[in-house]
Amino acid sequence: MSIWDKIKHGIEEVAQDAQRAAENLGHNVSQGVRSQTPEEMQRYSEWEQALQQRRLPNFVQNRMFATSQGHLPWISTATAAELLLQRSHGVQPIGMVTGNCWYHFGYSWTQGHYDGWHTAVERMRLEAIALGANAIVDVRMKVRHGEGEDMDYGVTGTAIRLTGIPPATAPVIATVSALEFVRLLEDGVVPVGIAIGANFDWYMPWMGTVADQASQQAPFAARYWNMEITDLSTFQENVRRRALYDLREDGRKMAAGVLGHTSYTQMFRVPADQDNPERFLCRHISIG
Repeated sequence: MSIWDKIKHGIEEVAQDAQRAAENLGHNVSQGVRSQTPEEMQRYSEWEQALQQRRLPNFVQNRMFATSQGHLPWISTATAAELLLQRSHGVQPIGMVTGNCWYHFGYSWTQGHYDGWHTAVERMRLEAIALGANAIVDVRMKVRHGEGEDMDYGVTGTAIRLTGIPPATAPVIATVSALEFVRLLEDGVVPVGIAIGANFDWYMPWMGTVADQASQQAPFAARYWNMEITDLSTFQENVRRRALYDLREDGRKMAAGVLGHTSYTQMFRVPADQDNPERFLCRHISIG
């Protein structure tokens, strides 16, 4: 399953969770919602300060340390069979790590996607550092839309140690499984991270689409023509190229030599209204 298949699957799960949450909210309202305890308010305050300082709260660091020392149960995204294979290849799972970022879009959806994903990834990396990991594997990425111009970016993966290698100051991040990660290392390929390329753009044809122009010239014949709408094709291609350029530049920052990526494209037509002419929104996202 590709990253975007996972993302779309995650969105479906979120929709189901949202419905259940709404039902629970209605139940809580009818029963009366309890207020936060002093301990909960303190934890909330610590989280808020930690996010502003780009670090983990002390209680999270303590939990991570206890997990890394084997004092707390650890969670892995791998199956039991995969765990057995990982052991034979010198991989020691330490625990599941996560990161998320609620991001509000202002002037640029393109920059918003870059910042939102990378903020979530770096928060996940902080948890892996606290565990003393060498890498994060089997990273899964999910997105969900908020009420307005905001979106939640979430990443989850398994932090691992490799036998004979000291903990990393900046654990590498990969979407492949732990076993595939080791096989890549054996073949001389070192995953270095996740690169993001995204571009959103609007197109407003001054004279309508090519089909519209043809209809004006030959209103009775145009509907029977097979023809490409070249201005929209060019528009979509330009959006895609800009997103791939951003992907390559993001990979260049990590000194990546190869980008194995998956892409996702959407085109929306927005009909004309009293304030705006007919418009087209194209978005292309690549994750490598």
